[in-house]
Amino acid sequence: MSLISRVRGRGVATPAGALDAWVREADAVSLPRLDEVGGHPRPSGVGMSYAEQEYQTLADEQELIWPAEGEHAARSFQVRSRGLDRPAAATDFLLAENETEVRQARADYQHAAKVLTPYVRREPWAKLRYWVVWPLLALGDASGVLSAAITLGDIPWVAAGQALSSGLAAACAGLVGSELKHRQLARARRRDPDTLTDDERRYQRLFVASEGGLGVVKLVGFLSLTVVLLLAVAVGALRSAVEGNSSGLTFGLLAGATAIGSCLLGYSAADEVADLLTTYTKRVGRAEKRHLALSAGKTTKAQAEAEEAARSIQAEYQLRGQAAGKRVESLSWRVQRRNPQVFGHGFATSESTGVIGRRSRRGSAA
Repeated sequence: MSLISRVRGRGVATPAGALDAWVREADAVSLPRLDEVGGHPRPSGVGMSYAEQEYQTLADEQELIWPAEGEHAARSFQVRSRGLDRPAAATDFLLAENETEVRQARADYQHAAKVLTPYVRREPWAKLRYWVVWPLLALGDASGVLSAAITLGDIPWVAAGQALSSGLAAACAGLVGSELKHRQLARARRRDPDTLTDDERRYQRLFVASEGGLGVVKLVGFLSLTVVLLLAVAVGALRSAVEGNSSGLTFGLLAGATAIGSCLLGYSAADEVADLLTTYTKRVGRAEKRHLALSAGKTTKAQAEAEEAARSIQAEYQLRGQAAGKRVESLSWRVQRRNPQVFGHGFATSESTGVIGRRSRRGSAA
């Protein structure tokens, strides 16, 4: 029975177990002794023995078994990676499209910033101040109405709704200030269309403003003034019914002041050019955020992890197989070393390369 059959017959299931068995078998191999040899080279008439042939085959087997074990260990990761091919391909497509969007958004913003920054007239924190103060004005006006309505016995949640609507009406009445500021800045930027550069023509509407729409602005201004008067009278009458004429007059004036303050606040924060640059900035931010979200998606990450795990496992077992083949090959040399009476003590000086009766080294010439 061959060594391979004996090892397999013992139920060795793994390459590592087989190696241990072959070490024990190599130590036990003993060839028939013919006569004493004292420092003699390998006989020239001795070719490759059966023992050498057996261990060479075992070494070749190792270089197949270990990669097979690696393929088995990596199979679950390969299957997982293949199952993610379609979702990953769709993600890659979206990433490529979104990358184009990011590049275009950044290019548009950089172009607009280069051309339009000299025309910005709003201080850096004016818009933040607007969004902080505007709700406070609306809530301040609403609180005066709410307290008076509850004092008169109105249902609290009904009173809260009416108070909030009146406060927002007062704050919105001041939005006409933004339109007035826009028209003022547009007149300051007005240019003859023939004098615009190629870059400025992309934003021609900012430089070539028409006189149309002035009637609409006047109408909006009139309506805003009407809202201010109505709120002042209504709040004054409501507070007068609760706390007297003096209190009514005070709160009525405060309601009117709230609307006027909203108008001034909108006027100070209005700048069409700055708003356009802010829009471009937000567009860049949204595109970049979407791109980062796609890049960090679970599908892409899971496929990359599965592919790397499968590659690493296969590379490890490939190396283990090569190492195991070298180990078995060394056992063949051990057999010859332990039987000098047959193979001598080494190769002759002219045969120091050790190719007689041996297979070619892996990766080198015979």
